[in-house]
Amino acid sequence: MKFREIKSKSEIECLVKLIHEIWPEVFIPIIGKEQVDYMLVHYQGEAVITCEIDNGVRYFFIEDAGAPIGYFAYSLEEDHLVISKVYLKKSFRGLGLSSKVFSYFEKAARENNKAKLSLNVNRFNKQAVEVYLHRGFKIVETVDKPFGDKFFLNDYRMEKNID
Repeated sequence: MKFREIKSKSEIECLVKLIHEIWPEVFIPIIGKEQVDYMLVHYQGEAVITCEIDNGVRYFFIEDAGAPIGYFAYSLEEDHLVISKVYLKKSFRGLGLSSKVFSYFEKAARENNKAKLSLNVNRFNKQAVEVYLHRGFKIVETVDKPFGDKFFLNDYRMEKNID
């Protein structure tokens, strides 16, 4: 398994195809098809990802044998590293691969003199919440944020201090 940063238009196009494979399976049972379809354009669409990369968010493919099996994204804030996304294809979940991703986040935070990691996670995504709790994150806030005209992001904000 290796990580490869996403920078080019063709890599972003490949990422969007991967997102369209992963997101419906993960989120339709949690937030419904209508909101997933909306978010695939307005949260994980090509234009949004391009803009995020242009503004300092770093996206990476998680690869196995040269093929993308997932992706993650993060940004650096004043005192912490913000984990924006961590997703694996269904057949690669539960194999311990996320441990390597979180080790990468911690290393990147230390290299950039950041004292903690933070993330938002849909609080109804029980599997993801359990993974983050297992990795040492603590729930610090419940956030209900409007998203678009009729949707909400119903999240936990979670943090982990690193040494």
